[in-house]
Amino acid sequence: MNIIELLTINQSELGTKIKEIINDYRDFYSIIFIDNGGIIVTPKKCEKYPLICSHLDTINDQRKPKETPKISDINIQGDYLSLTNNSPCSCLGGGDDRCGVYIALELIKARLPYAFGFFYDEEIGGVGSKYMLQYLTDNITAFIGLDRRGADQAAIYGYDNSELMALFERRGYFKAKGSFTDASNLAGMYSKGVACINLSVGYYNEHTPKETINTTAMNRTLTILKDMVDELTSKPFLIENFMIYNEFYQSKLYYYGDDDDLYYYGNGDLYNYGDDDSEALEEWYIEGYNKAMEQGYEISKDELYEENLKGIYSSEAWYISYLAGFKDAIDDMENLKYPKKALA
Repeated sequence: MNIIELLTINQSELGTKIKEIINDYRDFYSIIFIDNGGIIVTPKKCEKYPLICSHLDTINDQRKPKETPKISDINIQGDYLSLTNNSPCSCLGGGDDRCGVYIALELIKARLPYAFGFFYDEEIGGVGSKYMLQYLTDNITAFIGLDRRGADQAAIYGYDNSELMALFERRGYFKAKGSFTDASNLAGMYSKGVACINLSVGYYNEHTPKETINTTAMNRTLTILKDMVDELTSKPFLIENFMIYNEFYQSKLYYYGDDDDLYYYGNGDLYNYGDDDSEALEEWYIEGYNKAMEQGYEISKDELYEENLKGIYSSEAWYISYLAGFKDAIDDMENLKYPKKALA
């Protein structure tokens, strides 16, 4: 399928199309289909491979009324795509995540020894990827998301590996901080401690009617991934700086210090941040956002009123930042259609 075709079908239709396409590649791949979770594709006779992650829903699927772009809604100007001014759609759909799906399908057509995850309902808290965790193998070397704006960003989420980042930096990518995606969702839950990274796939102004796609940038990432097979399948890229706030999730994070410094104990190490460290506070904001998105709307809304989200840390700068991110994610999900019942 070309990118225009991908933009003009909804999540359910896209899931059906992907099943039809990859059935033609069963000689090379093993395939798992899970209703409401997604599709997992793994290469046969391969000991190690990265999981290339993309998702099938767009905010057009989640908002009411649902409006999927028609061909007549799409402006094509060379390698730039955009919505027409009179289109009723909430977005074009490249940034959530048809550019990523296009790249993944092209890699499958090339029979590259990568694994692929096509997930449902990323836009409402990573529901599909969370549900599909149980179907992942132990062979994964890294989680590589295809769900980042721009042409040259490699986003990180706290589940990082410097060697993995360096592979992409050498190819012209720049490190950026991400908020949430299926790749980070899985990295946080996968028991093998494998790192994640999320790559630009050529979209801009995502989640708005002003969204555009640069197909040249999209194809750049496709070409780079085709050239990285040996490096990405050579060994696992393990998390080096596992999130210092991980213990907070089990209410095991402790506060020490005076008015000038904040100290956090987690995963066996002691950390220090000054109150005015804006970068550290930004990381706490991102982590709050990530956590709420990972859990989904219903769980996060309930948790907002529990003691660990209004307790002894309520006046601390790090906690205020964490809570701001947490609340913003709830607001984002509330503005979309959220699931009434979370998947186990």
